[in-house]
Amino acid sequence: MTTAAHRRRASGARLNPAERRLRTAASTGTVVDLRAGSTTLDDPSAGAHWGDDRTVGAQLLARLLIGDLAPQSARPRAVRLRGARIAGILDLQAAELACPLILRDCYLEKPPDLSEATAPAICLTRCHLPGLMADRLRTTGAFGLNYGTITQGPVRLTGARIGGELNLCGAHLNNPWGRALSADMLTVEHSMICRFGFTAQGEIRLAGASIGGRLDLRGAALVNPGRCALSANGLKSEYGILCMEGFTALGEIQVAYSRLGGVLNLTGASLANPGGTALDLQAADIAALWLLPGQSPDGIVDLTNTKTGSFRDDQATWPTSLRLRGFTYDILENDQMTVKDRLQWLTRHPDGYTPQLYNQLAAAYQRAGNEQAARQVAIAKQRRRRISFSPLSWLWYLTVGYGYRPWLAGAWVIALVALGTAVFGGAYPAHMIATTPRPPSFNATAYALDLLLPVIGLGQKSAWQPQGPAYQYWSWALTAAGWVLTTAVVAGLTGILKRD
Repeated sequence: MTTAAHRRRASGARLNPAERRLRTAASTGTVVDLRAGSTTLDDPSAGAHWGDDRTVGAQLLARLLIGDLAPQSARPRAVRLRGARIAGILDLQAAELACPLILRDCYLEKPPDLSEATAPAICLTRCHLPGLMADRLRTTGAFGLNYGTITQGPVRLTGARIGGELNLCGAHLNNPWGRALSADMLTVEHSMICRFGFTAQGEIRLAGASIGGRLDLRGAALVNPGRCALSANGLKSEYGILCMEGFTALGEIQVAYSRLGGVLNLTGASLANPGGTALDLQAADIAALWLLPGQSPDGIVDLTNTKTGSFRDDQATWPTSLRLRGFTYDILENDQMTVKDRLQWLTRHPDGYTPQLYNQLAAAYQRAGNEQAARQVAIAKQRRRRISFSPLSWLWYLTVGYGYRPWLAGAWVIALVALGTAVFGGAYPAHMIATTPRPPSFNATAYALDLLLPVIGLGQKSAWQPQGPAYQYWSWALTAAGWVLTTAVVAGLTGILKRD
């Protein structure tokens, strides 16, 4: 059909009955329902076979929407169409829609073009279409592709601005190995809702998007094996992201460098990207992070430089590999987890000893008022460090707890003095000989103390000497132990053992 013929038909000269009904109903916003009344016949996926009695030309639809077919006094209130086949391309590029567009149970032959258009509201419910072009679309109200709408090609909303809610509930977006939804720099004034059976075959891309409410993915299924299932780097969401109630993702979830004013809730989620990164939250700033998937993620969870106010997790579903360098949190929500458990959690970090991980954990315990737990973490930090760098690490740990438990040295002194008293008390007088003409009376306890304390002289060590190899070995051992304890105490008190 020529362009002139299209114009003649759109003006009313050759409209079919369905089109004439729609033209009349647009002025009042009445629904034109073209369904046959059969579940099978009314399935939009079979819409290519619907006849002329259910066909509306895309050009007529476009002219109704821009108010081109009505006098100024009778501008259309809404275009509401149900159970129709839209023939041709619905071309509304850069158009200003005079009224909302509401399609239900419709079949669209070609991807509609809403690029740079402005509209009060647009809603496609349970429709079947081969894709959608709506880059830089502007709406003052809601935009919906919902409740069973199926696309067999990419949906483009790059740079679009939705003045109300973006409703994708129950939609099925299909573009395997490509982008199911391209919405970089999207702005949504309210929430973006992808619930009630929402599925995507291909990448959902929301890089740099801004959402005034929340990104709601409860129960959604995102599939893009070996690639990115959700790319939302740089996302801003005032109320966070909900990935729970059966949420599944096969492919990488990227929310790096994002700013979430609410919770990122992954309770019960299934995250899988075998051999790669399952969840990337690098440098994200999140009010609360609930990393509580239904099972351990199949892939790496990257929290490098992530910042969160509160962190909630479960030991049973820890990732095998967890990148934690630079990860900061104010509160650890899981009070049931012991310090020992948390220290095991740090070992999931694959890059070896990292002081910041221990400093952060200790700081969290201190903020919670648990000084004992903070001290345990500090000791574990020094032990991990010295296992890597010092063969004498175990010695500093046992003697003074790397300077965090100097009272251990006193305990060792008491134990060794008791041992020395027993040993040298049994050696006197047969195996102890005087080394001076007028020695003081032998005292086994004082003799043991004199051996242990190298900087204090009690007069026993210089006046008495053990005889026999065994007793001589004991005296050397106590002397060596004294020097070790003294060195450890001095190092601990001066902070040398606490250095990173």
